[in-house]
Amino acid sequence: MDLEVLQSKMIEQNIALEDIESTISYARTLKENGVPVIFDIQHLRRLLKITKSDFKRLYYTKKKNQYKTVEIPKNNGKGTRLLSIPSIDLKYIQRWILDNILYKVDISTYAVGFAKGKSVVVNASYHIKQEYVLKMDIKDFFPSITANRVFGLFKSLGYSSSVAIALTNLCTFDNSLPQGAPTSPYISNLICRNLDYRLKNLCQKRNLKFSRYADDITISGGRKVKKSIPFVEKILEEEGFVVNEHKTKIIFKSKRQQVTGIVVNEKLSVPKYIYKNLRQEIYYIRKFGLESHLTRKGLENKSHIREHYYGLANYILMVDRVKGERILSELNEINWNKLTPIK
Repeated sequence: MDLEVLQSKMIEQNIALEDIESTISYARTLKENGVPVIFDIQHLRRLLKITKSDFKRLYYTKKKNQYKTVEIPKNNGKGTRLLSIPSIDLKYIQRWILDNILYKVDISTYAVGFAKGKSVVVNASYHIKQEYVLKMDIKDFFPSITANRVFGLFKSLGYSSSVAIALTNLCTFDNSLPQGAPTSPYISNLICRNLDYRLKNLCQKRNLKFSRYADDITISGGRKVKKSIPFVEKILEEEGFVVNEHKTKIIFKSKRQQVTGIVVNEKLSVPKYIYKNLRQEIYYIRKFGLESHLTRKGLENKSHIREHYYGLANYILMVDRVKGERILSELNEINWNKLTPIK
């Protein structure tokens, strides 16, 4: 948006000088922050290139009609997680917000999860060959990021209250970030910028290494690691989060040190049981057939099971290319539409 052209048009329309100055100042702030200028909800609708009726349907319809809840296995094979998946139309809007607004704002360099060019492998690589590894988990991470905090984020970018409210309503569900919306991970990283900054400073003063992968906080180094726990807890509390105390662990170098599922004692490696278990799963699928195997395990009603196996295989591939390619090759040989045993 050319602010000089906008100013000229407003002058031609005999708009009051005070209103012109206010409008230009508002737009300039947004441009300086690198985000698109949005004056009101109707302007947002036009930028989204959707009709008034479609926008009303998406914006004013009860949120529960715009989301569905699905249960998927966790990548580590332990338990499941619930996702709130937005409708196709709402996901389109959220994707636009992500690409055109959120991605224009930098996150902390210590935020590894959901960051372009980073992964669980990058996160683990920060903590190789350390004497101690401290793992801490933020309790109810996405639910802790309320609609008020998301509103504050959009306001901090320079948006008016009305626009910030509209963007917040389009990105939240049940008063918090929905785990399953494309905007939620990056919003969480933006909300956590000050948290990351404070934890980075704490660790630098103690000559420790720090990284955060979503709700997983990892700190590694020497003996000062253990003494840092109460300070980390205090910082988290002041930033609006709570530590899941049951998941706080300190691992000495003589034990298996895992960071986001990857062993980091001497080099990056996949835990042996993950590779072994997945190969065993493939063996039984080929021997008994997919349907029979899932029934034997009580998983016949589980959705996304194929995606689960491929997710594990790609996870192995990221860490160990040789083992990963072998597993993927074996998975590709399975006829997933054929439910009778392979002879």
